[in-house]
Amino acid sequence: MQALARTIGLGFLALCLLAVALKLLVPLPGPLGYAPLDPGLGPRLAPLDLVIWYGTEKRVWLEEAARRFEARGESVGGRPIRVRLVGMGSREIADRVARQDWDEAPRPTVVSPASSLWTEMLTSEWAARHGGAIIADAPAPLVLTPLVAVAWEERARVLWPRGVQDFWGDLHAAVVAEGGWAAVAAANGFGPDTPEGQRAARWGLVKLGHTSPLSSNSGAQALLLMAYAYHEKTAGLTVADVQDPGFLSWLGDIQRGVYDVGESTGTFMSNMVQFGPSRYDLVLVYENLAIENIAAAERRWNQPLRVYYPPATLFSDHPYAILGEPLTSRDEREAAARFRDFLLQRPQQELALRSGFRPIDPRITLSGADATNPFPGAAAYGISIDVPAQVETPPGEVIAALITAWDQQIRPLIPSGGQ
Repeated sequence: MQALARTIGLGFLALCLLAVALKLLVPLPGPLGYAPLDPGLGPRLAPLDLVIWYGTEKRVWLEEAARRFEARGESVGGRPIRVRLVGMGSREIADRVARQDWDEAPRPTVVSPASSLWTEMLTSEWAARHGGAIIADAPAPLVLTPLVAVAWEERARVLWPRGVQDFWGDLHAAVVAEGGWAAVAAANGFGPDTPEGQRAARWGLVKLGHTSPLSSNSGAQALLLMAYAYHEKTAGLTVADVQDPGFLSWLGDIQRGVYDVGESTGTFMSNMVQFGPSRYDLVLVYENLAIENIAAAERRWNQPLRVYYPPATLFSDHPYAILGEPLTSRDEREAAARFRDFLLQRPQQELALRSGFRPIDPRITLSGADATNPFPGAAAYGISIDVPAQVETPPGEVIAALITAWDQQIRPLIPSGGQ
């Protein structure tokens, strides 16, 4: 009897094992159709988080690129790579990493501010605080976009009727003119009886806009270009140059015409489109933001914007800087290198072009007739494929000295208090 029971039990066990095996091997209906069920054997390895602190100007591009990357199923040491993007201001990135201030944000493996200005600043501040270097490898530029001036065309024609002769000198003269736009018009040959002179009399004072260099990359770039222009240099800017009393007096003149400063470059373009010429006459922003907004501004206000390039400019090169020890592990750095290489591949560079960035990949031309390329269509507004020469990015201590001088001596001169 016991033998019979044992035989029945063994037979039942065999049937159960066979049923389990069939369930694992035979495709059964699931939420996405018929597919073999995951046997789930053994513990799964936790994802490897790749945390990137980045400048928000490239949010749309990076989010889509991260989605594509994760769909590939890349892993390090058997752990799937999960990209975590944390957007913040470029100067905030450098400052917080140097102070190791993570607050509620996850500790980064990669920093990608808008410009190499801020990796220079991070390198300088980290060495001063902790000694040594914190960036593991030379940062790789991801995309490019130069700083440009965007002005309402009516006003630009009064300011530069014969084309831009002296970009910063003309702006300085316009801002200090006691009669505002009416005086600018008269100085450029538009008398009070001309249509241009009559319109200019209604515009009031010249209103400039740029972001705060205390938090924003484009604001710091604007100050650097002014410093280079005043000293008639394109390289070799020094701490003595940015602390020069003559320069600071000249800079203060221009800053008195700044309507306000803010945290976000994108906000300036949004406000220019939303509020029209009553808010700003001219703003200093990134080329990609100008490309994104010029058509919308014309539709809303029935007058076009014009884009102008300073005689020497600065590119935002969006460096991808992998941090080293003690902040990162070898596996984290490996994951970071893989995502960097992915971003530099042609499909992702073409994706960046759609957002108005200039790809690093030299095979991608800005003059291409592809419908997703915004550059040919924006040429009518002043967007140019060829841009002026770039000034040299100065050392971190020069940038810090310039921003400190602006904060302490110039910001109080701004009508809004530089808030």
